[in-house]
Amino acid sequence: LSPGSAGLHEKQVKDINKLLLDDNLVSEDKIGQANVFWSFPAEQGAKLRAEAQKIRTQLADAQGRLAKAKAAEAKALVGREDPDGSRAAKLRELKALADRKAAVEAELAKYKENDPEELARLQQGAEEFRAHAERWNDNLFALKDWLVKKKNVDPTQVDQLFKSADLPADLP
Repeated sequence: LSPGSAGLHEKQVKDINKLLLDDNLVSEDKIGQANVFWSFPAEQGAKLRAEAQKIRTQLADAQGRLAKAKAAEAKALVGREDPDGSRAAKLRELKALADRKAAVEAELAKYKENDPEELARLQQGAEEFRAHAERWNDNLFALKDWLVKKKNVDPTQVDQLFKSADLPADLP
């Protein structure tokens, strides 16, 4: 059949063949300079049967997982029955106790500033910061001494340098 006898233009045939190739409804091969297109009706049926089998396998796997999950749920529920209806009351009591615990912890946080352990921890932190400050102060004195003795820099210039770095005047 020629495209003209079917009432189609040649560009339409190329577009239709491309669509059929994209949908895997037609196969293509190049023989010499010619492109040959073909389709076997049984091939489409075989693809559909393979896809149906794949879906059936997935369904069977999903049903197996569902059965396992239901069995695990039933196993987990064993011993959790509530014959006397006390579970709801126990859950309410648990919530009330959790609320009370939160209230007590909030009240405890208010008094934390007077806690001896907290005060000791703050005192220890202050001592550490003081030691760090003294170490830096010693380093500044050593730097000033080194600049004056080894590099023959005027002490007033070093003081001006420290002052320009926003260091207190009484440090080095």
